[in-house]
Amino acid sequence: MRWFAVNCIFKIISGEGAHSPQFNEQIRLVVAPDFSTALAKAKKRSNGYNKPFNNCEGQKVRWEFIGVGAIVEIAEPADGVEVNSQILEPASVTLHLEQLAHRNKILTQQN
Repeated sequence: MRWFAVNCIFKIISGEGAHSPQFNEQIRLVVAPDFSTALAKAKKRSNGYNKPFNNCEGQKVRWEFIGVGAIVEIAEPADGVEVNSQILEPASVTLHLEQLAHRNKILTQQN
């Protein structure tokens, strides 16, 4: 069996959906014998990945599966194995670095 990182893309819908569009991209690990089986497996499981819930306004929040954005075979999971990588070209490097520092601070404080 082989390991695949699958980018599953969902639209998040709250209530009747009368809000700014929101999308959620998730990287999911899938074990399968080949690429096409991994793709089919991810699509089949997509409806069970995110359970609906009621938000603080009592609206049902649900994830609608849009599709698979990418699928990449990865080495068997082990300490330090790369699962995802992206190259960014931010409009503002300063703002980007400030946001990264803020996220790092939040993560550090949680531990």
